Amino acid sequence: MTQRLNDKVTLVTGAASGIGRATVMRFLEEGARVVAGDVDREGLDELAKECRDRPLSTQVVDVGERAQCEGLVADVLVGAGRLDVLVNSAGITSRGLEETLDYEEKWDAVLRINMKGTLMMCHAAVDAMRQQGGGAIVNTASVNGLTPGDMQAIYSISKAAVISMTKSFAQECAPFNVRVNALLPGLTKTKFAGALFTNEDIYDSAISQIPMRRHADPKEMAGTVLYLVSDASSYVTGECVVVDGGMTI
Repeated sequence: MTQRLNDKVTLVTGAASGIGRATVMRFLEEGARVVAGDVDREGLDELAKECRDRPLSTQVVDVGERAQCEGLVADVLVGAGRLDVLVNSAGITSRGLEETLDYEEKWDAVLRINMKGTLMMCHAAVDAMRQQGGGAIVNTASVNGLTPGDMQAIYSISKAAVISMTKSFAQECAPFNVRVNALLPGLTKTKFAGALFTNEDIYDSAISQIPMRRHADPKEMAGTVLYLVSDASSYVTGECVVVDGGMTI
């Protein structure tokens, strides 16, 4: 079977769990050389243990720190000589705006990772990709970036920014053969979304809004990411692909 990412150098942030982890596993199956970045050292160690003897390296990184973003990309270039694919999967969430005593702190924390972190990783990767003649980037946004989720105002705002950022980067980077697209997941069973799965009433309410009447597995999101970074989407850029079981139809 042909491997769609044969020997391509790929970098995935937020790689220790959820959609990021599923993406790492799928990329390895497709023949990629993968660098997995995350702030969770223990999670990265578990990933490395599961993928031993495969072309995977891991690095602890806080994407909210510019120096660490630029250092991560620089390390990839030193180790592999190029960077073909970046997947920005790192993200955090927050509940609502009603907590008047700490909403500013939550705002700063969420935007630091979801918006600023995505921006800085994109910037560092584009600098490398344009010099080598091209590449592909996928940013992880959310359907909440289109329609705000209940009690998820700050998170929804941050993901709306990622959608706009994706389109802006796509427009500016197209002349350099750097494609930039976004994944907009719907309800997906990850640790990140754990609260939705532990409360039966909330879960049932969410499922009732999805025509397919089920949640997604992270592997299903990884399949869409694979398409967006592979040659199958060579004429696709600036697109924000909704993968939500029909919820936003």
